[in-house]
Amino acid sequence: MGAGVIFLDRQHAGRPGRRGQDRGAAADFDGSGVIEHDEREANLTPVYLRAAELRLLEYGHTVIPVSDGSYRERAARINAYASEYPPGTPMCAIAAHINAGLGSYGICFHDHRSRTGPELAARIAHELRQIAPELSDVRILSCGPSDWTRNAYACIKWIGSPIAICFEPFFIDNPAHSGLTQPHGLQAIGHALADGINRWTASR
Repeated sequence: MGAGVIFLDRQHAGRPGRRGQDRGAAADFDGSGVIEHDEREANLTPVYLRAAELRLLEYGHTVIPVSDGSYRERAARINAYASEYPPGTPMCAIAAHINAGLGSYGICFHDHRSRTGPELAARIAHELRQIAPELSDVRILSCGPSDWTRNAYACIKWIGSPIAICFEPFFIDNPAHSGLTQPHGLQAIGHALADGINRWTASR
């Protein structure tokens, strides 16, 4: 179809009642014994989101960043913005994260209720595999309220018509993924995210 509307949600930043505390996953990259600000999830995701935003704009898409409020409040704004566009406009919302727990893979979660979420997740996962050989795999998983995926589901469950993805491209505390925490790695992740979204909108 062509141009779409893309919501890029920087999560773990700006949640009411948790300001300054909820900065997401963290790791001491340089071994200094102190976790610096640039070693925290919420300060790395905007780097790859900025790269994704610029690439999506080059492709001709509308990009709307989101960065504050509870998950439900963010979703309400996204749903309100989405309602302003004509029916049938390709729209998606990316809940931007970085994982922790020493895993070796990336994950693209989609809402278990979505029929088109798996396709968008697969497009993004394919592009991420191309630029991140240090990942053992990029998994495409349905998330819901009744199992271990419930935290991913909580990030996106309130979003309505835009197809929602919880994006966890790598593990912040896995030394094998350290290159992905660097500017060039984060830029490559952003470009992969944008390329996957662009291929998805083109197929609509």
